[in-house]
Amino acid sequence: MDEAGEVEALIEPDQEPLLPRQTQGRGRVLAVLAGKAGTGKSVVAANLAAAAARHLGLTTAVLDLALQFGDQGLMFNAPPAPSLADVLANVDALTPEFLLECMYPSRGIWLLAAPPSPELADLVQVRHLDEILDQLRDLFDLVVVDASSQLSDVTLEAIDQADALLLLVTPYLASVKDTKLLLKALGDLGVPPRKISVALNRLEPGLRMPTEALEANIKYPITFELPHTPGALVDSATDGVPVVISRPSLEFSQRMVAIATALALPGDAEERQAPRRGFLRLGR
Repeated sequence: MDEAGEVEALIEPDQEPLLPRQTQGRGRVLAVLAGKAGTGKSVVAANLAAAAARHLGLTTAVLDLALQFGDQGLMFNAPPAPSLADVLANVDALTPEFLLECMYPSRGIWLLAAPPSPELADLVQVRHLDEILDQLRDLFDLVVVDASSQLSDVTLEAIDQADALLLLVTPYLASVKDTKLLLKALGDLGVPPRKISVALNRLEPGLRMPTEALEANIKYPITFELPHTPGALVDSATDGVPVVISRPSLEFSQRMVAIATALALPGDAEERQAPRRGFLRLGR
């Protein structure tokens, strides 16, 4: 064999991806945040993933970083195991195949659930998250991160690694106050505004706080609005099926698809950040 033949023999052909990808290169990371617990963060994260998988055809993962009391397993009717705790057993020699074995596939979405017990949360370190996200970016078109409301080192690393942040606020004073504080913290950390989109969740007729007053209070534009649909969301959590899948005709579901389209696909950051008042506003 000549020298050229020897070189060719050493080059392995490109391996087929473990999962079918729709986009080229590294997958995107979209983190869902909230300044206050109870704003519907886990519900929105699950439905964003469902919208990206079902309506955009993206190979999608959900990473539950609400490490002590994560709810993504409930959103997808997943068993207690596997979870992040299983990944940690082999995190220093992590392979894509092993990572997939530690994830729960449900309706086209792959879930990497939070540890099953609160005391296991401290086992997850920043270096672990770096390795896990590195592998997930290669496996999936999109990774939706359900981030903790506490700004721990792990949460801050997820914020830093995310390509886009969706920050949820509800039209109640406590949520508005904490959202304002969170936006200030993100600014102090140097997170560029183009990376952040704010969504007003649980909007319903008759609320006393107009959207413009809320924007003035938090000093940030609200790009998206989501209607309050308590009955459908309770049924969704009970059945373990995101509303986007179980009731795609609902206005909530359609707006989740619109948010996924705006944030989950690669594109110009400034275009994604442009307010869509006429497109998503309720009754405006």
